[in-house]
Amino acid sequence: MIRIANTAKAFDAIAATLRLGSVGFEPQLNATGERWVWLEVGVVDRLGAMRGPGEGYSDVSLRLVELEASAH
Repeated sequence: MIRIANTAKAFDAIAATLRLGSVGFEPQLNATGERWVWLEVGVVDRLGAMRGPGEGYSDVSLRLVELEASAH
C-alpha cells in the first residue's frame, strides 16, 4: 500500500463513487488541507501514468470522476 495525498474536493468526489470501507484513508486533513489515502501500488502506478504535465494525483482523480459521470 502507498499513501498519497488528495485534495478534500478530490477525496469527496472519489468517496461518493465507492462503497463504504473500500479504501483506506486518514480522517484528519494534513497541514495543507489534503487527505491521506492508502492505495495499492498498481493503482498509484496507473494514476501516475495518467498525470499530465504539472498535474497531481488529485487532478487525475477529479478527471476520472468527471469522465465516469459523463459516461452515465
